[in-house]
Amino acid sequence: VVLGIALSSGDDAKGGKSGAAGTSAGASASGTAKGGSGGAKGTDGKQTDSGKGTAGTAGSNGAADATDPSTDSGTGDDASASGSGKDSGAAGDDGAVTTYKSPRGYSIGLPEGWKFAYVADAGDRFTGPDGQKLLVAWTSTPKSDPVADWKRQESGMKRTGYDRIRIEKVGYRGWNAADWEFTSTDGGTKYRTVDRGFVTDPHHGYALMYTAKADDWGDDQRRDTWQTLTKTFQPAK
Repeated sequence: VVLGIALSSGDDAKGGKSGAAGTSAGASASGTAKGGSGGAKGTDGKQTDSGKGTAGTAGSNGAADATDPSTDSGTGDDASASGSGKDSGAAGDDGAVTTYKSPRGYSIGLPEGWKFAYVADAGDRFTGPDGQKLLVAWTSTPKSDPVADWKRQESGMKRTGYDRIRIEKVGYRGWNAADWEFTSTDGGTKYRTVDRGFVTDPHHGYALMYTAKADDWGDDQRRDTWQTLTKTFQPAK
């Protein structure tokens, strides 16, 4: 529930304006973590991210929506449900072995072991090895200040054991971006989440909410995964 997009005006994805029905940033609304291609040390939120309310940048409904990961209403079991994936069989220079192309116009490279899971109210959900998760949220009415929006959404954060690490502006491929990074617990396990919200143009705002077990946050594979996700993401044109 943390990935929402930090720059949106709170439109429901179903209405077409925001790609995720309540993207409130539960993780690092303003961007991702320093492990990624942007700057902050991203954290990852609950393993059981609830699709609602993820990153404030892309479709913000408020962090309050990002509290119960089990409430997501997802559809589809594989990439065919909401897009297509090309499997190259081997990782390229960017670390991706598959490129997921969303019917919403964006694309993202997925490392080995990652796959599209389903479409949720908050956006598109992906799963990776060892409990890693990614939520991609979007909006057609992005806000101009992702940092302020992440902080606004944080006031409604209700994740168990929530502890903010940072909310700050980050450099990310020339886009207006901010990271919201935090830790939370789920089922006795501590997770770290980084939610990167960014605006690519006046009509496209996105949030990449990446979560992994806190104990794995310093691993090279975890850092490489975040770098691959942030480096390969391509917005809709």
